[in-house]
Amino acid sequence: MMKDTWLYLAVFALAYLGLASLAYGMERHHRQLARAHASSVLAALKRVTSLAAWGWLLAALYLAISLEGAGPGSVLWLGNLTAAAMLLALLLTYAPGLARRFAIVSLPLIVLTMVGAYWA
Repeated sequence: MMKDTWLYLAVFALAYLGLASLAYGMERHHRQLARAHASSVLAALKRVTSLAAWGWLLAALYLAISLEGAGPGSVLWLGNLTAAAMLLALLLTYAPGLARRFAIVSLPLIVLTMVGAYWA
């Protein structure tokens, strides 16, 4: 039971990280998240960032399906994706710095949840 709780948190963190990475690849949100104007770095990282973002989202989908099965897992993934999207949208609107910090913290959180699930 406790093991699943850690993995549900990992699904949410992967969904948030994927959506934040997609937002970082867009010029407007890149300015909000990076606190700087878009530059040639954005042009170079745009494709890599979007590929990484889709990788995070597919990893969240894989984890959700492996937890619950195909039907309930896809619903779990969509629910977490919706919650992560709402959180990111609110944070980008009202506190872009906090959205950036959450994205930075979500990667170690994913690792900690995997370790927590392993030891639970």
